[in-house]
This record gives sequence, C-alpha cells and structure tokens, in this order.
Amino acid sequence: MRTTAILNLKGGVAKTTTAVNMAAILARDYQSRVLLIDADSQCNTTEFFGADPTDGNLAGLLRHAKGNTDPVILATDCIQHTRFPNVDILPGDESLMDMDLSQVKLGTANANILRALTEVVAGLYDYILIDCPPAFNAASAAALIAADDVIIPIKLDAFSLRGMGNLMRQIKNMRQINPKLRLAGCLPTMWYRNPQITDAEAQLRQAGLPVFHHIRRSDKVDDMTFRQDPLLVTSPNSGAGVDYRRFVAEYVKGVR
Repeated sequence: MRTTAILNLKGGVAKTTTAVNMAAILARDYQSRVLLIDADSQCNTTEFFGADPTDGNLAGLLRHAKGNTDPVILATDCIQHTRFPNVDILPGDESLMDMDLSQVKLGTANANILRALTEVVAGLYDYILIDCPPAFNAASAAALIAADDVIIPIKLDAFSLRGMGNLMRQIKNMRQINPKLRLAGCLPTMWYRNPQITDAEAQLRQAGLPVFHHIRRSDKVDDMTFRQDPLLVTSPNSGAGVDYRRFVAEYVKGVR
C-alpha cells in the first residue's frame, strides 16, 4: 500500500482536481482499492463524492487526542463508500480550519492518527490519497507524518515558483518525524503553450526536482466539478483527461 499527500501551501493549484481524478484512474484503470482522505477545510473532495461529514470526519479524529475510544477504531468507522467503484473516502469538515499546529503542541490534536490508520487499513487498500489544505496546520502535519510520498500540484506562475522553497523546507523538516517521506514529483497544472509557462516548467526541472508530465488547461475540469464525476466519466478524451491518465501511469511506474 502507498500513501500519498497531495500538497501545496498555495490555493487554486488543482489539488482536489488531482486527488479525485487520480483516485478514479487508479480504481478503474489499475483495478486498485483507493481511500481518499479529505484534509482540507473547504471539503471539496467530500462534496464531490457526496460524502456526509456528520457521520464522522477527519476533524473529529484529530480532536480525539485523549478520548476513551481507540481513535483508529473511530477512524475506520468514519470511512464511507462512494458511488465510484473501489473508491472510499474519509470526509473532511469545515472545522479543520480551526486546527492549527498549536493544538498539536498542546496535545489537543492527534497528529499521528493518519499514520495509525494507514497501518490498520494496509490490507484493505492499495493506495491512500490525502487532499491537503493550502496551509501547514494540524491536518497537513498529520498527512505528512502518514505519507510515503508527496505530490505537489503547481500552477506555473511566479508566485508558485517562489513558494516552492518554503514548501520544500517544510517537507524536509517533516522527514525528522517521518524519514520515509519523499517527493514523488511536482505536477504542473493548468498548463498552456506560452513561453513563460514552458520556461517556468524548465526551471523546475533545472532545480533538480522530479516533475511529472503537465496537465493541460481545460474548461472540461470546471464542467467536471458541476457534474461531480471525474474526467474519466465526463470527458476522458479532453486534454486534461488524457494528461491525468499519463500522469498516473508515471506515478504508478515510480512507486512500483
């Protein structure tokens, strides 16, 4: 089983789009069992798959640092099936926005809950994908403690490129707690043919970072969010649909 955190401290870079399409492709094209964990307080992944956070969610598990019930048992009870075959989800909740790192230090947030969960469900899933928030808080810390890999979706603009240094420092610091953590690669998203965009993509590669094949910009991605089905269903032959399948093939090849 492989656990992957989909992370960027900048919003609007297609983290959730990447998470839901990656899960669907792994489940359908690779016949894999996938668990999605929604660690973002915006809860877009939860909404996309129609999950109900009132039946249990990640925020409640993080807060359950000193309860009487085994938090891992609670975590497994919170997992829900989705309408997409072989994709399950641990929902998020908007109260995740209130869970900063100070709660981990105070012991009121259990940052080890996801690592404990991955150990328990290792025989049930082939992949766990964690849709992380655009912030370094208790949920993203829990994700990086649990993860084997990090995928960084990145929109190729100057702000995102400047933010990469800080993000890489955070990942490096987390290796002190989770030595197995590695960068699987950066994933350029919303790509289009433009000299500045191609130059920015080249800069990533020249910096020595692993870089996946880019995902082309497509209005079919917006259409996907309204229809609440992945590109495999709504527009498999669109540029983004083809590119996401190519990206997942690269990812699978890299982790096997």
